[in-house]
Amino acid sequence: MGRRPMVDILRTAAGTGLGLLAAAVLVYAMPGSRVTGIYLVSSLASTAVLIFVLPNSPLSQPWSALVGNTVSALVSVAVLYVVPPPYADGLAVALAIVAMMALRALHPPAAGIALLAVLEFEAGRQLGFGFAFTPVAAITVFLVLLGTLWHAATGRVYPLRRLKAAAPDAPRTSPGTRARASALPRDTLEALLLEFNQSANLGPADLARLLEAAEARAEAILFTGTLVEEVMTPAPVAIGPDTPISEIVRRLADLGTKSLPVTDSEGTYLGLVDQEAVMVRLAQDLTAQRRRFAGLRASPTEAEAASIMVSGIAPVERGTTVGALLERLAMRRARVVPVTEAGRLIGIITRTDLIRLLLDRGGAPIESSGDAPI
Repeated sequence: MGRRPMVDILRTAAGTGLGLLAAAVLVYAMPGSRVTGIYLVSSLASTAVLIFVLPNSPLSQPWSALVGNTVSALVSVAVLYVVPPPYADGLAVALAIVAMMALRALHPPAAGIALLAVLEFEAGRQLGFGFAFTPVAAITVFLVLLGTLWHAATGRVYPLRRLKAAAPDAPRTSPGTRARASALPRDTLEALLLEFNQSANLGPADLARLLEAAEARAEAILFTGTLVEEVMTPAPVAIGPDTPISEIVRRLADLGTKSLPVTDSEGTYLGLVDQEAVMVRLAQDLTAQRRRFAGLRASPTEAEAASIMVSGIAPVERGTTVGALLERLAMRRARVVPVTEAGRLIGIITRTDLIRLLLDRGGAPIESSGDAPI
């Protein structure tokens, strides 16, 4: 069990103690309480622990507490009419568990109530079916009400919150979007709890919140704990600033890319040439050439990389975290972010590189189409 904050320990302990104190004061304040069958049962202390300390557990919910305690007492009394001790001891507890689980009302303290009825019989005091209602059901209801008020006053939720169903007109997750845990239907969450034998320890609503928190934490670790150098495309094909536009078109076609970095003869990063800029310049040159042909003028000189490259995309260092690139790639419409070391181009980061990172860490297979990663 994980370590809990001291304030949480004191709050839950105080709630349990005050709840049992209030029940004891109520019992002893009633005239002839023992005669009327209202008295404290030791197993109800365990019920109080579940209600005040573990309010999110399915074992602590009002249905489990009230029905579990009541049906266990009824089963135990019924067993004693048929089977005598000591055989009734184990049988009463076993049948109480069967009844609780069949009614989806498993409550561990109720097994103690079932055994108490047998022990009282062995001590010469046979309990009737009324024992299940007073004191068991009556004090259980009292503890549930006190627990509800206590948790409301201390900022916790009891009974367990139900998982809200998605609205009929809520947008559905598109095929390319990963579904969040909150989008999972309740029956899927319940099936997961049953598959891992956790339906008695956790509710579907809490499982959805836990999964979402784990997803958010995993994403934060992935993007802040992964460096650019781990996912970048190293030693990318680059062109010089004097590369003619015809050669740029050939390189783009041969490599199957949409962007090419521009470097000088020393490998220093200068800028990026994007496919869109190339197409715009070709269209402009074609228009100008037609006009000059009509006027019998000389053809325009061929454009070079320096005239169409973009130098506004700032490079990053190899030690930059991947998370720092997300805003740049998503909001600034950049296809490629150059990676430099001392000004020299050593790699590039593309959106495809980030997608590959997500698929690799998520365990999903990557289908290769033979295209370059830009």
